[in-house]
Amino acid sequence: MNYLAHFHLAARVGSSLTGNYLGDAVKGAVLDTWPREVAEGIRLHRRVDAFTDSHPDVVRTLALFAPPRRRFAGIIVDMAFDHFLARHWASFHPGPLSEFSRSVYVAMARDTAIMPDAARARFERMREHDWLLSYQHVAVIGRALDSIAGRLSRPTALYGALEDVERHYDALEAAFLLFYPQLLHKVQQLGKDSHI
Repeated sequence: MNYLAHFHLAARVGSSLTGNYLGDAVKGAVLDTWPREVAEGIRLHRRVDAFTDSHPDVVRTLALFAPPRRRFAGIIVDMAFDHFLARHWASFHPGPLSEFSRSVYVAMARDTAIMPDAARARFERMREHDWLLSYQHVAVIGRALDSIAGRLSRPTALYGALEDVERHYDALEAAFLLFYPQLLHKVQQLGKDSHI
């Protein structure tokens, strides 16, 4: 899952938005140097990713992508799923996406001092350009994928991945609508049994 989904899931269970944001940026299993709630958010992010990456519905969806782009299918699906969450927001959240995105930025702005430099800079770009709201537009997903490709060490087949998102749009949407309610249910169970 990508930023919007991680924030949405975190908000549903009262987990740290900052911790869930930092889940990919912070390396290692030892999180003792982080505030307790941030460390718990990092752990939730990682559990969500592990559940998602191994889920049969998601694994089947990755197979939509032909080599050599299949190597990057996980990134593409994560971004596409954020797009579909934004498009189907009213089915999963009671308030408007614009209100939710503003509340995320306000809450996270309080924690910028503890963010690593690269994560803080990314958050500032996210807030300035309102990435969370903009995910409604599939062209934005294409630009985001190209931006990720540009940060990789060498040119890759991730460039131009929007064409595959558009080619498989209906199948990706159906996969999201099947999978996301299951992920929501698992995350909500986390409060009861402390693991996904």
